[in-house]
Formats: sequence, C-alpha cells, structure tokens
Amino acid sequence: MNSSSRNIFLIGFMGSGKSTVGRRLAQRLGFGFADLDQLLVEREGRSIPQIFAEDGEPFFRDCESAVLAEQADRVSTVFATGGGIVGREKNRALMKELGIVVYLRVSWSTLERRLARSSGRPLADPGQGLAPVRQLWQSRLPWYEEADLVVDADRLSVNGVVREIINRLGMEEVKQCPS
Repeated sequence: MNSSSRNIFLIGFMGSGKSTVGRRLAQRLGFGFADLDQLLVEREGRSIPQIFAEDGEPFFRDCESAVLAEQADRVSTVFATGGGIVGREKNRALMKELGIVVYLRVSWSTLERRLARSSGRPLADPGQGLAPVRQLWQSRLPWYEEADLVVDADRLSVNGVVREIINRLGMEEVKQCPS
C-alpha cells in the first residue's frame, strides 16, 4: 500500500485535538475522515456517557475494538480515535497494520486547560477533580509513544499540526480550488 492510500490513525489523550486535526488533515490530503467515537455512537444508538453509565467501561472498550476492526477495508482515511483505544494491544497492532499511527503529544498543562472547558467525557468527571485524569494520562503515555510518528502539538495551531504531519510523512496536499 503506498503512502497516498494508507490510513492515518490519530491517537492521543482526550483533549489533544484528534478530531479537529483529523478533519483538517483529511481535507488537505483529499482523504476521507472518520471519528471512531462517532461511529461507535451511531452503532450503539446512544451517547458515550450513556454507554458508560448503562454498561460500563469494559463494554465500551469492547465496542471500540469492534468499531476499529470494522474499518479494515477502508483506505485513504484519517481516523480520530478515542483516547483509550491504545489500552488494548490488539487495537495498537491493528492500527499499525491498517495505516500510520500518529500521536498528538500535548503537555498536561495544555490538557488540563482544555479539559476544564469541555464536558461529556465520562473519564473526566469535573466533580472528582483532575488528579485521577492525570493518572490515567500518565498510564497511557507508553502506549501513545509506540506511534509511528510523534507530533508535539502543544504550541502549534491546528494548521501547524497538520503541516507538520504532512511534511514528516512526506505526503502531498491536494490542490484546493479557490472559493
């Protein structure tokens, strides 16, 4: 599979910008875009917080793995993954088999700021404070670092992160007609 048809899997902790960067990256490469969390919500017919509340995290992780496996036939797609998809070895192996894995590395201070402004994240309950979330982030760091490409996304704009990924992967942007 040549690099122009390979999938790109964006991994990183919640709040690292995977969906935002993924949409822009797909547009600039002329790729399709898929948000695995959104595909999971559509498949289950309920929100992620509902799934967590009604069936628990292990069920959610099983669904997440199933949705990833269902993408095996796709090519030229940028995938925004859930932050915890890396917790299972089979998911990490499948993403590497199906494409290029890119870790959007963001510092804890940046994540802390972003998470304080977001809601609807079952593993980042504002009532419990961010200490458990920081422990979760730290526990996942070794898995994130297994990525094929690590991009320090802390101080870059969305366009800067996209440019960095495209340049480091040696890919070509599609030409956009002016509006």
